[in-house]
Amino acid sequence: MEAFLSPLSDEAKIAKCNFQTVPRVIDGDTFVIADGTKIRLLGVDTPEILDPRKDIQWFGKEASLKLREWIEGETVCLRQDRDKTQDIDKYGRLLRYAWKYTNGKQTSDNAKILEGFFVNAAIIQQGYGFAYTKYLFHYLEDFRKYERVARENNRGLWNNKKQEIWKKELGKNRSLAKTCGKAETICPENAVNHIGEYKTVRFFVKKSYDSGKAVFLNSKNNFEDYDNFTAVLFKDDRNKFPSQPADLYLGKTIDVSGRIKEYKGRAEIILKDSSQIQVIK
Repeated sequence: MEAFLSPLSDEAKIAKCNFQTVPRVIDGDTFVIADGTKIRLLGVDTPEILDPRKDIQWFGKEASLKLREWIEGETVCLRQDRDKTQDIDKYGRLLRYAWKYTNGKQTSDNAKILEGFFVNAAIIQQGYGFAYTKYLFHYLEDFRKYERVARENNRGLWNNKKQEIWKKELGKNRSLAKTCGKAETICPENAVNHIGEYKTVRFFVKKSYDSGKAVFLNSKNNFEDYDNFTAVLFKDDRNKFPSQPADLYLGKTIDVSGRIKEYKGRAEIILKDSSQIQVIK
């Protein structure tokens, strides 16, 4: 499956690159480079997992995990669109194409051939995202073609059978959250009435976010809602928990135990040990 579209020579590839390391992937189409700048992959739109206006979407978690697998901790080549008509989006993120280059086989004169992996294209080709066609860009028609082929071959988010299984599992987890108030648990919207008390809160994780400094598991889509409850896991305690907790607990119903604290008028529990959190099945 082709994921590299540049006909440039090796020298031209290097000359046109802005090489940057990627310490953190935010979601399936957005990541942060070393200086803290956010990059949005140009021409790509992956299912939403962070937007406070929307519920978790099918295959959003998978897209996030895949982009993390490909580029987190790696060095990527960033390029603007050829016509430079798209540079910064309304959220202040740089719009860029991203490539990963590796040294391939040697030529007869012992020169190295660069092999490029075009991240934007691969996301669409492998069914982790859609072609974002609202604005013109250089690879627009290529990306449309990749999306059509992915859909025709039921890849990734286009796999309707797996989507139905996911919907049923999500529905089951949402139903489990409605048992809060039983089995010595309290409901997330009531947690604010128990500040200072040691309680177990049962809730469905509607949104999760890893800021790099802390992981936040929220009971509401918008963490700023007055009745949102948050379980917070700080970086210093991450080694006591399973890897990638923001992805692991998203869309699950969990019991979180600890002393309830107040933060900006909302209730939260600080997680210090994995024994404080249990997935309800």
